[in-house]
Amino acid sequence: MNVMKSIFRNEGLLLLRNKFLTIPLLVNILCWGYVIISYEIQPIHYEERAAVFYQSFIWILLLDLLIVGLIAIYMASKDRESDFEQLVVTYDVMNMEWIIGKWLITQLYGLCITVITIVVQALWLASASMTIGDWFKNIVYVFIQMEGAFFLLISIGFLFAILIKSMFAYLFIPAILVLSLMFPFDYVGHAYKWDNPKFHLLTPFDYMFIGSPYEGIWGIHHVLKSSILHQSAIVLLGIAVIVVTLLLFRRYRRSNKEKKMIPIILTIFIIPTIVLSGIRFMQYEQALKQYVTTGQLYVKSFQGDDDESYYKWMNSYYEYNNDDQPYEFSMEKTNLSVELQADDQINVQSTLTVQNNGNEAVNDVFLTLYHGLKIKECSSAKSVTCSQDKDFITLHFDQMIQPGEEFDLNVHYQGKILQYRDDGYIEQAFIKNQRIYLPKEAGWYPLIGKRPLVIAREHNNLYAQFELRNARLVEDFPTEFTVNITRENQKVPLALTIPEISEDTFQGTSQYGLSLLGGNFKEEKVGHIRVVAHPEVIKGATEVIERYQKAWSFMEDWLGVPMSPSVIYILSDNYYNLTQYSANHDFFVLKSEYKDDFEIAYELKNELTREDIFGNNQDFHILSDAMVWMIANHLQEQVSFAEWYKSNWWVEGEDLTVVNLLQSYEKKGSEQFKDVIKYLFHYWTELDNKQDFDMESALKQYEGESRR
Repeated sequence: MNVMKSIFRNEGLLLLRNKFLTIPLLVNILCWGYVIISYEIQPIHYEERAAVFYQSFIWILLLDLLIVGLIAIYMASKDRESDFEQLVVTYDVMNMEWIIGKWLITQLYGLCITVITIVVQALWLASASMTIGDWFKNIVYVFIQMEGAFFLLISIGFLFAILIKSMFAYLFIPAILVLSLMFPFDYVGHAYKWDNPKFHLLTPFDYMFIGSPYEGIWGIHHVLKSSILHQSAIVLLGIAVIVVTLLLFRRYRRSNKEKKMIPIILTIFIIPTIVLSGIRFMQYEQALKQYVTTGQLYVKSFQGDDDESYYKWMNSYYEYNNDDQPYEFSMEKTNLSVELQADDQINVQSTLTVQNNGNEAVNDVFLTLYHGLKIKECSSAKSVTCSQDKDFITLHFDQMIQPGEEFDLNVHYQGKILQYRDDGYIEQAFIKNQRIYLPKEAGWYPLIGKRPLVIAREHNNLYAQFELRNARLVEDFPTEFTVNITRENQKVPLALTIPEISEDTFQGTSQYGLSLLGGNFKEEKVGHIRVVAHPEVIKGATEVIERYQKAWSFMEDWLGVPMSPSVIYILSDNYYNLTQYSANHDFFVLKSEYKDDFEIAYELKNELTREDIFGNNQDFHILSDAMVWMIANHLQEQVSFAEWYKSNWWVEGEDLTVVNLLQSYEKKGSEQFKDVIKYLFHYWTELDNKQDFDMESALKQYEGESRR
């Protein structure tokens, strides 16, 4: 032990004298200084401090891993390369003392980098809007991610430095990083058939998430426990690797004590490594299995036999407007008594008032409810039998439901809601102590009609053999909601897409429906709109939403269509991408980011013209661009439409006849141009076949009507 201390002390002195080894430490400080200063000097923040921190953390960690791994190779091989080892082997020094002394000082160097990152993180996030408990969890998360990764990479560096007695040993560290991280950094939620997502567990730090571990109002709670498990296995594996290194280093110099101890130590650490790795593997295996099972339940295959119908079938997957299925019945009232239980369980007593808005009397009425929720009781004043098939509930009445007739229905159901998307990386719906999310798309309460909750199609190039997305669920009629919520061991604030009238009681009318949220958020009003967002982004969100409001008001006055929502959720990228196509004018979803005028204009225009890009011709695209220009011009004055179009979209050789026709109206005045675009938009919406849209013909018709 004294010899090991001496080696540790001497190697430490050599490190301190090596000026080049201070460069990585300074680089870390400078990088974090740049990240923090560039954020703090912004007058308005659109992202949380933690979100910005983790966006940079992953990339800086990768650089640190490369540096520390190369230093490990250097520490293990520098004596051999300087011929000093030939003298050392004559000393009375045990292999374990020699290797472990050097290994420990290298680990200390990695710890210095970790401490710098932790100190920066702790000081910066101290000013963030999070509890002390969340602040501490963030520090723990960063510590285990960095130290676990450094621990293993340093051990691997020593192993390869001993196995390969040449400069080629230095190539193995970047090679290992590329091999272990290439697949995870390549995916965007869908692993290809050659990329088994289970292999994404084979990384020096836990990277089983998409983009960033941070999820806005839910922080890092969803990854913390799994990361602790993953990195515990990594640390044990790092010890096992350094023990193997001792087993291979200078075998003829091993003492009898080392010969007996090393195999025992190796066994002691290999067994818990396998156990912890197995537990972590089973965790992800369960999530992936649930995702695959969901996809297999909904997946549809191509039934045609020609290329044209195949391409049409492929493109239809992205046509969210096709998910809207009008139904002659409406849900007039929905009263829910919701009990949020432990382990993602939910227990609901619901009272529904349904009306027949059609012209025919029927015996069967259909509802949609997630198939994981099982009906315990179903009753009505009218004689009814209820049957459940997957997500669909059939209500069969002995007496026919007449046109205009209403009936009440009581449904008691319970079950587990834990749904996954994107190869099991994202929890689509969950009920946890620190976070709750039950989006409407999860089907957690009864929806009227037979509604697809999920759209999935066969895809032979993906590992799961299908691709899957949430369906777009848009209601034909508004519903009056009353929701009472009770919960076990959960203290996070709750928000629904209807207002809260008292603690855990919500009431209101919505045509969108219900999405339940629980986490670290703040609710404020911007004008008449309720905004639910992380406390740090409320100010930035207000600035963006005020510009949205200006655009919404303009479009409502201009086109006569409802646009302004009653509630806005601001969610992280993953959940924004899952829900953005389900929003309607009653509910809106934003990401925590700044948007310029044209981004807002394109987004709002797309909300009005949700059509397959292949289902429209060039005339429509020019009309679409004119609508975008009108919205952006209202937010901030732009150059003329023709100039804007030519600078952004025109390609040499393109016929500009239609653009020039529109420009002629703009020259007559802004009000004239607004009227023309409005007329063309409504003309297009009334067409059965959008490919028939002809702007010249529509303008001639407009001229004829304007002269009357």
